[in-house]
Amino acid sequence: MAIEWLSVLKSIPELLSGLSGIIKNNRAIKDALVRELRLNIKAFETATKSKKVNYNKLLDLLHNEAIQAARKERFTFNSIKPGKIEEEDIKDNRNLRYIGKDCNWLFRNIDEKIEHLRIQKSYNNSLDDLENTNIALQFTNLLYKLKLLADYIR
Repeated sequence: MAIEWLSVLKSIPELLSGLSGIIKNNRAIKDALVRELRLNIKAFETATKSKKVNYNKLLDLLHNEAIQAARKERFTFNSIKPGKIEEEDIKDNRNLRYIGKDCNWLFRNIDEKIEHLRIQKSYNNSLDDLENTNIALQFTNLLYKLKLLADYIR
C-alpha cells in the first residue's frame, strides 16, 4: 500500500510544469490585455492629432482580440484588479455611473462596444456619414470607459 503512492511521484514533474504553464499563461493574458488597453488609448490620442477625426480609421486602430482570447480561455478579468469601482477610483465625473462595476464588466463592455462599432461600419460601409446615430458620442463613451479601466487598474 505504501509503495502505491511512489508511482504518483513520477507524474509530479509533469504536474508542476503544467501548473507553471498556467501561471505563465495567466500572466501572459494579463500582459496582453494591459498592452491592448494602452494601444487603444494611444489610438484615440493619434486620432485627436488630426483636424477632423476619421472614425473608420480610428476603428481600424482599435483592437479587442486580447479580450476575446481571454474570454475564450475563461480568464477571470477580476484577477487583474479585484473588487468594485468606488468613487475614489473615478477621475472623470461622467464615469460616476459605473460605481459598483468591476474589471470583468469593463473589459466585456469595452469588447462589446468595439464589436458594435464594427457591425455598424460593416452594415453602413462607413461610420463617418451616418445619420441618426451619434458616432462621436459612442467613441467618446468608449474612450472614457478605456480611461476608467486604466485609472482603476493602476
